[in-house]
Amino acid sequence: MASSPTSCPARRGRSWGSSLTALDKLNVTAGAQRYPDDDLVKVVLLDLKMIWMWIPKVAGSSTSKALIGAYGDRAIACDIPLDLIWRLNPEFRSFEVVAFRRNPYTRIVSCWASKLVAKHGVGAPYLGKTRYEGLRHGMSFGEFAAWLNTPAGVDEHADQHWISQHLLLQRADRTLPFEDLAAAAAEFGLARLPRNNDRALSAARKGEEYLPPAAHYDARSYADITRRFAKDLEVLGYDFPGEPPTT
Repeated sequence: MASSPTSCPARRGRSWGSSLTALDKLNVTAGAQRYPDDDLVKVVLLDLKMIWMWIPKVAGSSTSKALIGAYGDRAIACDIPLDLIWRLNPEFRSFEVVAFRRNPYTRIVSCWASKLVAKHGVGAPYLGKTRYEGLRHGMSFGEFAAWLNTPAGVDEHADQHWISQHLLLQRADRTLPFEDLAAAAAEFGLARLPRNNDRALSAARKGEEYLPPAAHYDARSYADITRRFAKDLEVLGYDFPGEPPTT
């Protein structure tokens, strides 16, 4: 994907337009560009000559744990910019940068369910002191979809969990589909990739009804998410998972 810097997302609960930290200033002074993927967790896989980037809401937690478990001290987890990884060890510049991609329609439902419905959502330490105007814990999916199309919900101010994926993936050499984790596991030399946040399995264990992501949409929220993530849908090549709602 393209490798030029672009509008960047919020960094760990603060908007991109906020003041630079002391570390940011030092790196800028050293001539480092700033990229949307700077704050993503990366796992450097020495034996595979690969750098895996954790895209939020795309099996990141389970995959990082599986990679560390499988490769031990031959896997280096960090959350520093790729440019600094390459400067610390120029050999890593030849490593392939790999990340997962996910259907934007299902990813944003997962974001809503875990960050706006679950108890650890907005207002918890997860978002620190940052507040997004108009965003509130417990809002419906339709309300969240509409909010994402307001000035407060654009990518320029977005949290990593609802930032457009194409911004985070622009420096990935290759992307693997979240929808086929079995094939992705094989790429990493693993038998399987477990999912820590399998909502269908969690609901079954609790005896609760599970609604697939598409079931949360009506015609309005479908239009809102289609508009908000139009570039992701174009670049990543996804469509709505099923028949688009008309009511």
